[in-house]
Amino acid sequence: MKKLTSFTILAVVIFLIATAVNAQDDPVFRAMKDELDRSVSKLSIEDISPPYFLAYRIRDYDALAVKARYGGLVQSDRSHDRYLYIDLRVGSDSLDNSNFFGGWQDVYKSRLELVAENDYKALRHQLWLETDQAYKDATENLARKQAWMLAHPSNENLPDLSPALPQVRIDEPVGLQSDQQKVEALVKKAAAVFTEFNRLEDWRVEYSGQAVNQWYLNSQGSKHLKGNDYYILEITTSTQSIDGQRLTSFLQYPVTTPDELPSLEKVQEDVRRMAGDLQAAAAAEPLDEYAGPVLFTDWAAAQFLSQMFVKHLALPREPLMADDWMRQFLSVGKLAGKVKHRVFPEFVSITDEPSRSVWQGISLAGYQVMDDEGVKSQDITLVDNGRLVNLPLGRQPTKKIATSNGHARSTVYQMAPPGVTNLFVASSQPKDKLVEEMRTLCKEQELEFGLLISRLDEPRYSSAYRWTEIEDDGKVMLTAPVVAYKVYQKDGRIEPVRGLTFDELSVMTLRNIAALGKDTKAYNLLQNAVFGQSLYPASIVTPSILVEEMELKAATAYEPTPVAGNPI
Repeated sequence: MKKLTSFTILAVVIFLIATAVNAQDDPVFRAMKDELDRSVSKLSIEDISPPYFLAYRIRDYDALAVKARYGGLVQSDRSHDRYLYIDLRVGSDSLDNSNFFGGWQDVYKSRLELVAENDYKALRHQLWLETDQAYKDATENLARKQAWMLAHPSNENLPDLSPALPQVRIDEPVGLQSDQQKVEALVKKAAAVFTEFNRLEDWRVEYSGQAVNQWYLNSQGSKHLKGNDYYILEITTSTQSIDGQRLTSFLQYPVTTPDELPSLEKVQEDVRRMAGDLQAAAAAEPLDEYAGPVLFTDWAAAQFLSQMFVKHLALPREPLMADDWMRQFLSVGKLAGKVKHRVFPEFVSITDEPSRSVWQGISLAGYQVMDDEGVKSQDITLVDNGRLVNLPLGRQPTKKIATSNGHARSTVYQMAPPGVTNLFVASSQPKDKLVEEMRTLCKEQELEFGLLISRLDEPRYSSAYRWTEIEDDGKVMLTAPVVAYKVYQKDGRIEPVRGLTFDELSVMTLRNIAALGKDTKAYNLLQNAVFGQSLYPASIVTPSILVEEMELKAATAYEPTPVAGNPI
């Protein structure tokens, strides 16, 4: 360990003092602290205790949104918004007003729009009003929760808030780096490429840049100011097959600085490849069914893990709910109760590493030092030799994990559920050529061909193009293939295929993984939180994935094709 000199110690002390002074002068922090101190000491209703815990989280967004369709701009807006989140608790850490949902207003409890200027009086005034309302809501919710618990007694009474050491960190605020005119030119030129493909029906090119600064303060002494800027170029296109099947594909370029975006030439090259793949898929013959090995490559590998693994780690503890209909919005992750159980083959291990900011020159979107509950983010092992050994957690404990590991992530609602940051997937025995491995499996199973999938459907993109509603009961575990190929067992030739959706999947499908490749890549993406419409940036670093056997069935969602042909 390197010995600290007296000069180094002095420099550190001076830095900490300067940081503290700067934070003290910040009107946002001053308004938060003054109102927090007053609320904790003064808020009380007769025969009802004051708050035992109070936290303010203010998130400030400076954003640029640029959108194009058919080569022309439809939006180019710069905006500035600020939102307030209040975590006010009455009772005690063993039983408080949290984790109980009595009605839809508790489920969809949105963040509060806040004064956007750094005006101490204006901020203080609004904090006072919103905290007053939060206190009244909290006391009512605790009474409802206690009544519900009397009517539904349980032997399993876990604490509602786990202990956490106070953490203080003040970083420099970040600013938006986007050049609006350059972004407009990039978006228009990328969108214009689609005019080269006459079978495509619709397309969108969207750029979103956000500089997000967060002020956090709680009554236990935790305090931070952290900033992240995040930029994403999203390109989507849609077409239909001759029988009316809707096919939608996408490109995503999520980066942490605009300089990391690919060049216009690279984007145009990717657009041409994506459009060509989609037209080939639309022209391919449909399959009615398939049962056999499936190889997930490229984006499909990351999507497979996002949907089959990460999604089912969310909400690790079941909330108390007054009505059963809420379970469709607040369902416990299917893997949350399987800690200490084997969920992958023994050769698979997975870590979640918020401390990693870069992997092989690629900036990772999930990097964070402090989570959104003021807890230091820890690197954790989720899967060790196939066995699930840990979960990403915030300050709500579970039966098997008592304390937070700093993985609370903000949503657009008044909650910060746990989520992953930078997920790393590794194999103790990676394979060189997974296509050959799949052909071997096909031979063993006496199959003519296997299925290679390089891209799955993303409903948040494809729903914008659908003309008819598709019923979603929340039971779809893996979205349908968009870019898929038959790989023939005898000679290895490939041909595009379409018309399939996955059938009869469960989280136990993860145990059917036959091999992982050596072609590890990093994918920055927007991961679903508890609710589908609430997303947070994360990274999945994974190789291609070969599953020994999966069943797929014919797609049933078709819609009318355009009556007249494309006029261009």
